[in-house]
Amino acid sequence: MPRRVLILGAGISGLTCAWSLKKRWGSEIQITLVEKSHRVGGWISTIEQEGFLFELGPHSCRPKGVSLETLRLIEELGLQDQVIVGNSSASIRYLYEKKSLQPLPHSLSSFLSSPLMKGVPAALWHDLTSARHNVEDETIFDFVSRRLSPELAERLVDPFVSGVFAGDMRKLSVRACFPGLHRRGSFVKGWWNEKRQILTSPFIRKMQKSPLFSFKNGMETLPREIFKRLEAEVWLGCEPAKLWFDQNKVSLEVVGGQIIEADHLISALPANSIAELLCSHDQETSTFMKGIPHATVGVVNLGYRTDLLKNKGFGYLVASREKEKILGCIWDSSVFPEQNRPDAKTRLTVMMGGTKHPEVAGLSEKECLDIALEAVSRHLKIEVLPDITHVTLAEQAIPQFEVGYVKAKELVQKSLTAKFPRLTLMGNAFHGVSLNDCISAVNKLV
Repeated sequence: MPRRVLILGAGISGLTCAWSLKKRWGSEIQITLVEKSHRVGGWISTIEQEGFLFELGPHSCRPKGVSLETLRLIEELGLQDQVIVGNSSASIRYLYEKKSLQPLPHSLSSFLSSPLMKGVPAALWHDLTSARHNVEDETIFDFVSRRLSPELAERLVDPFVSGVFAGDMRKLSVRACFPGLHRRGSFVKGWWNEKRQILTSPFIRKMQKSPLFSFKNGMETLPREIFKRLEAEVWLGCEPAKLWFDQNKVSLEVVGGQIIEADHLISALPANSIAELLCSHDQETSTFMKGIPHATVGVVNLGYRTDLLKNKGFGYLVASREKEKILGCIWDSSVFPEQNRPDAKTRLTVMMGGTKHPEVAGLSEKECLDIALEAVSRHLKIEVLPDITHVTLAEQAIPQFEVGYVKAKELVQKSLTAKFPRLTLMGNAFHGVSLNDCISAVNKLV
């Protein structure tokens, strides 16, 4: 008989896990996928509204770093012809600094002339020539301040951390969030290592020359295609209610009373959800999972039928010291013009909230929209009202890996493996917040 594998959660981690297991073991395993919502994809969500394509979650992927597994997955699914790369202007990014948009350097000449780079050459030389400190873990702010300077941490790293993690660099762990930097103890050495890539197929070689990529019909193309091609039993709209372990099997009861039995359980659920299921089995793991802070992010999509962007580029991030109510803004119509429909001339995504602005969780859609419009008016000088808007509140969406997280996670996973060998935990609360992180980690687990 084939081994029965039960996977909880049909976000990108759960879907990729099911796909990879089937690819590796074929008919030797039988997969059941259980998802609480009535759609797959998790935080990856693309909508079309009156001719405008809007991303409600991740907007793109970087083809560098751990992206190799993502690119291989795209090849396996035959989606190469659906992939689009960012416009050449997407390499131009801005910071909202001193009440104006300042372009980040994207060439040697702009690096040397940019006021944002003041003090950077000397700081990088200090980083390169200084001995590493054998610190088990520290905050991103402490690491950057020690290797570069506190001023550069505030000016350049803080907005980047807010844009990626919606978090606070004074709390987040450099070991958990940027393991390469922590492992090498140096900015320059960590950066140089990331640039080295394993080049394989012509498609991957081509992709790794671009700054970022998406799909013609948006990021949800990827989970939709996996779901379409997946040879598995999928239960949508089923919420896990109770979990128990026997010597030879795992049993799950879903809301409504149905029971699913399996030889092995893999959970790709959010941390709080799996914590509730495990609380009566392993208090240590449940407490750890509940203790992982999460950031809520407000996402406001704005669509205009006229071309209103005076600058071209990826968009901009906002440093915390600017005391703004938004984290940044992505210029979608500039980054991926192939996604623009005939009348959709300008598409913007304004992000707000995060751990520094937790009050966003209590705001109405109108209040979020008003904040976005006010920021766009001041920052981009766009005074006209958008033709189309969409507001999403991604509640408890991004796990925050604070100092001590990695060590605690390792201890919990070791204990969990010994107690429950038929259980595996994965997902963004364990292996990183980006789509690339999740796919790469899942393939290693499989």
